[in-house]
Amino acid sequence: MSLHTDQKTPSRRSFMLDLANDPKGGPLESLFHELCLKYGPVSRTTNDISRTYRAHQWELSDEQAAEALSLLEAVHRETPASKNRAHVQAFWRFKFIDPESGALLADQDNMPEIDVRLGPGSSLSFTTGTKTSLYAWFLFPFESASPDFEQYVCGFQKELIFKFSPKHWRLWNYYPVRGWWPKKFVPSWYGPESS
Repeated sequence: MSLHTDQKTPSRRSFMLDLANDPKGGPLESLFHELCLKYGPVSRTTNDISRTYRAHQWELSDEQAAEALSLLEAVHRETPASKNRAHVQAFWRFKFIDPESGALLADQDNMPEIDVRLGPGSSLSFTTGTKTSLYAWFLFPFESASPDFEQYVCGFQKELIFKFSPKHWRLWNYYPVRGWWPKKFVPSWYGPESS
């Protein structure tokens, strides 16, 4: 991604502990207090309306993020209840650039918001715990599936460790009354059998 985006490192890193339905004084509650001692006050808490779901996040510096992966392994070993509840996350929010000149591509200031955690524009979310997941939202600033668009996306695809799917492409248009609205399309490089 480094040749095609303006962000080379994560925009945000965090350690997350999900305390959903954990009783007061339970094993995750004591882990919560240990994490507060290590990382300081909670940076963000997510609750549901019934208050049975609580997820706490601590923002991490570069140094803390590197050690958090080792800590996560120790936490999973010492507190088995944390296996599906403690995660390290990294988020990137970025704009696309011309890989040859390094200049930002035009028309990226007013993009739709796909991931509410990161705001409008392109983003990538990486979470690791017992499983690892990666969610990517690429909003390419091209008005149509032109040859320039295809060339840019093919060059970008070569940098990625995963392949794009023909099923998830959308062309977003802005309408004054309803805002951003997607329309499904299949880029021509997939051929007619992919749709």
